[in-house]
Amino acid sequence: MKNFLTWEQTLFKDREIFEFGHVPDEFLYRELQMKNIGYAIAPGTEGKQPQNIICIGPPGTGKTTSFKKIIDQAEQISSSSLILAYVNCRYTQTHYSVLAEIYKKMTGIEPPTSGIALKKLYEKVAETLAAKNKSMFVILDDADFLILRRIFHDVVNNLLRLHEEYPLNIGLCAVHSVSYPPLDDITSVFIPKIVKFPAYTWDETFDILNRRVKIGLYPNVMETGIIEKISGCAVPKGDIRFGIDLLKRSVINAEMRASKTVDFTDVDNALIEASKDRLKRYLKVFTDTETALLNTASEMGTSHAGELFDEFHKRTKKGYTTFHKALNKLINAKLVDTYIENRGKNGRTRVITVKQPTSG
Repeated sequence: MKNFLTWEQTLFKDREIFEFGHVPDEFLYRELQMKNIGYAIAPGTEGKQPQNIICIGPPGTGKTTSFKKIIDQAEQISSSSLILAYVNCRYTQTHYSVLAEIYKKMTGIEPPTSGIALKKLYEKVAETLAAKNKSMFVILDDADFLILRRIFHDVVNNLLRLHEEYPLNIGLCAVHSVSYPPLDDITSVFIPKIVKFPAYTWDETFDILNRRVKIGLYPNVMETGIIEKISGCAVPKGDIRFGIDLLKRSVINAEMRASKTVDFTDVDNALIEASKDRLKRYLKVFTDTETALLNTASEMGTSHAGELFDEFHKRTKKGYTTFHKALNKLINAKLVDTYIENRGKNGRTRVITVKQPTSG
């Protein structure tokens, strides 16, 4: 019987190059953002107060990779007086688990999952940090999930107020992909500098994808025209990871055909599955109300704002303010497009179109 688990005929020279968690040696087009993050963290390396920041931009714009690079640089400073506590809030979504992750980073010890009060764990964090005589910078990556769980304010407020009872220097960064966090209740302790991560341009996207192809695939597996097509698919979504994933899926499709080269059909088939998976990841950070609006807009196809609101209100009983906030969140996530249409004597109206289906 033929062994279907062999990889002798793979087209990948280095498959790791196309994984989401890969950190490239050469990280392009994010020097300004890295500089701003480094400037905020730098005082902590001398035991002083780091600056609070918010990093915001669509998924796949280099936010997480920027921090991985910065953390690697900071940890190479042997005399550093700084503790960098990185928390991935996509997987750490409770108040206790966020604090436990910070404590683990400080001590190397994971606190018990039960039997210890939240207040007591805050005390342990503060006492440990004071005993070490170090500053700390907390990175809440994918902090949209904390907003969704309605614990973002409590986490930020409690961490940044520890200095009121202990001699501590704590800075914090909240990393957001979908929307700017509401700060009304915590502006007295959290006055952040904003670091924006815009979507990559077409030229930047093509350059990044082309470099991955040269490093990760054998020669002549993927021609320039294919990379251009994939770049054209990724740019409207504002997500470089979508393009990288599309590269990988297209190559796998070619392998399944026992072909030594990728063709346009491989890309078309990969695009269907990649779009579905991307939408599933987005829906995890949307509320039921926002998901309902996306589903409504998708079913209506192209619609005017008034028509969409009427149908949304009929289904959810929500008012216009809620509709407006939800629509802006979908726009920021690049799941819907809008444009203004002139209607002659009747004035102007906003037209909404969904970029990709919500089912199927």
